[in-house]
Amino acid sequence: MFEQVRDDRLAAARAALKEVEARVGVARDVSERAWRVDEQWRMLLPEGLPRGRVVSVSGSTSLLLALAGQASRQGAWSAAVGMPSVGVVAAARRGMDLSRLALVPEPGMQAAAVIGLCLEGVDVVMAGERLVLSESDRRRLASRAREQDALMLSVGPWPGAELSLSVERVRWSGLGAGDGRLRGREATVAVSGRRLGSVRRVRIDLDVDRSVAPAWVRDAGAREEVA
Repeated sequence: MFEQVRDDRLAAARAALKEVEARVGVARDVSERAWRVDEQWRMLLPEGLPRGRVVSVSGSTSLLLALAGQASRQGAWSAAVGMPSVGVVAAARRGMDLSRLALVPEPGMQAAAVIGLCLEGVDVVMAGERLVLSESDRRRLASRAREQDALMLSVGPWPGAELSLSVERVRWSGLGAGDGRLRGREATVAVSGRRLGSVRRVRIDLDVDRSVAPAWVRDAGAREEVA
C-alpha cells in the first residue's frame, strides 16, 4: 500500500513536469544570474532573486508567493511542493501566472525526489515547511538548484540558504476606529545571508496588488487560503 502511494505521488510529479516540458521545452534562459524585482522590492533584494540558490522566507507565506510572482511575471515556470494551504486565488493575487504553476500539495515521504524532479524542469520551486527532508536531502537539493540554475524558495529556515528573510512585525492599516476595512500590511523584514554583513531590516508593503491578478480573481472576492 505504501509503495503504491509513493509511486502515485512520483507519477503525479513526473506528469506535471512533462506538461511543463511539452509547453516550453527544458532549455532555460540563464543570460541573467537573477530574476529582476520591481522597485518596491529592491530595498529588500537589491540584486534581484538569485538563480541557482536557496532563499528562505519565514513568517509570511504571502511574502514568499509575492517573490515567486516576480519571477513568474517574467515568464518563469514554478512549482509549489508541500504547501497544501496555498490556493490559486492567493497565488494569482500575488502575480503568479497560473498557467505556469504546478502544485504538488502532499508529496509525503517522496518530498526529496519530487523537489529534485521539479528542479530539473522549472525555474522556481517553492518548498513547504513540513516536508520530510533530512539534512543530507537539503544539501543535495541545494546542489541540484545550483546545477540547474533554479531558484528554490523555502518556507521557513533552510541551512546554508543564500538569503534568509524573516518577517518580524506586521502593521495593518485601514481599520480606523473600528469602522473601516483592513486594506494594507506593512511588514518589517530582517534580511541575512552568507555574503552579507550584519542583519539589515527593511519595511515593505505586503498589500495585495490586484492589478496583476486575472479579472476573475479581482472580481471574485474569494477567500484566500494563505496568510
